[in-house]
Amino acid sequence: MITEKLSEEIWRTCVDSIPIFGIDMIIFSQKYGVLMGRRINNPAKGKLFVPGGRVYKNERIIDAFNRILISETGLIFSFNKTTSLGLYEHFYNVTSWSTSECSTHYIIEARLIEIEPENIKQKINLNEQHSNFEWISLEDIQSNTIHSYSKMYLNKIKDLKAK
Repeated sequence: MITEKLSEEIWRTCVDSIPIFGIDMIIFSQKYGVLMGRRINNPAKGKLFVPGGRVYKNERIIDAFNRILISETGLIFSFNKTTSLGLYEHFYNVTSWSTSECSTHYIIEARLIEIEPENIKQKINLNEQHSNFEWISLEDIQSNTIHSYSKMYLNKIKDLKAK
């Protein structure tokens, strides 16, 4: 199947008109916490957020997972070794190109990727979405620098690990 990124004009029409399906990568280390990056674009500009991205039309979820993980982090991980944390809705009063009179609605599948950071051979790379990455401890959940949607993921992991 052919999958391709939409033109900017069509993408804007989609964001203005429909919910966008995406995948968030919850990269978790028992030792260090969750890997997050500081967003440089709207929505969530300036906040720490997990890597993620949208699924393209005609793109299988596993292919989108691989594309997003590589483009957002440079990492490769088997989709079959991840766990779904469920579906989430994200609502923003801005888009990536404007700050008013628009909104963005995402439906997100959160994928938990449990890793040992010392086993990562590749260097985590940055893309146009984040200025830097850092490991966020599950105890840092009250930090104002973490976006509320990413805090939901931290809470979910805390609940899972408490069982």
